Order: sequence, then C-alpha cells, then structure tokens
Amino acid sequence: IKPEAVQILASRAAGSMRDSQSLLEQLLAVADGVIAAEDVNSLLGLAPADRLSQLVNHLVARDAAAALEEFDAVQDSGVEVGQFLDQLVGYFRDLMMTCVGCSSNQVLYALPTQADELARLGQELGIHTVLAILQILDQTAARLRLSVHGRTLMEMALVRICNLEDLDEFIKGWYSDDL
Repeated sequence: IKPEAVQILASRAAGSMRDSQSLLEQLLAVADGVIAAEDVNSLLGLAPADRLSQLVNHLVARDAAAALEEFDAVQDSGVEVGQFLDQLVGYFRDLMMTCVGCSSNQVLYALPTQADELARLGQELGIHTVLAILQILDQTAARLRLSVHGRTLMEMALVRICNLEDLDEFIKGWYSDDL
C-alpha cells in the first residue's frame, strides 16, 4: 500500500481503528497488487486531493467560472455531490484549524502533503473568510438532504464563496474606522 493511500484511508476513518480495518479489507478484496491513492478514492467515491486543491484555489482566486468547471469535472469523474461537499467541509475545517494556529496533529482531512498549501491559503483568506465559507458549506449540506437539486445547490455555494468579500480586510477597516 502506498503512503498516500494510507493517509487517505486514515483521514476517512476519522481515527476509528474498526473503520480503518474495514476499509482496508474492502481495498484488499478489490485491489490488484499495490494499493494506490486512486484505488482508495475510487472505492470511497472521493475526488483526488489535487482536484480538490485546484477547486479550492479557484475559490480563493474568486474565479467562479473556473470553480464551476472544476466541479463539473469532479461530477464527470463519478464523485457524488454530497461526498464532495463533505470533502470541502473537511478541507476548510482543516484550513480553519491552521488559521488559528493549531498543530498539524489537529489537521484531520487534508493530506500531510497539503500542509504548505493550508498555511498559504490561511494567510490569504484569513479566519473570518474561512468561517464564512464553512457556514456556506454547512448550509448547503443541510439543504442538500432535503433537495433533489444537489448539483445546483453545490454550484450556488461555489458561486457564493467566490463572491464573498475579503471579510478580514473588511473587519480590520471597520475597527480602524472606530478608533
């Protein structure tokens, strides 16, 4: 089993040894020789980490068209909307943890290879913007359970995120105007 495959397995099991063992048994049943990250992603219906990173970078750049194109590619690869939304929530959760200075031990969903990316994006976005993104994603997840229009809800969330103001700059300006 390749190291990245183990990392993905561990993050999806969320610390549960039983879940890890169960996922590993499923992989061993379908794998042909060496288990790679692609095998784990395929079994679990996940988007690859690089595809998730590309979409997040489009969101940070406030490029809605590129974010929607990337999401379309994710959909074309067979990843379910709800599963991808869970991945985004996990990624932005880890970004929030990074923004507030938590140790790398508290990063649960992003791969260790994404640590530098998390630090860079945390600096670029700031905690207030990350929290607003998490709220948008959480609201989308709640609505997704009650709707047959999952794709449209996800697309709306991506466009909303791309249209967020830089909340950290806004808050700094608001406080400095008060002084």
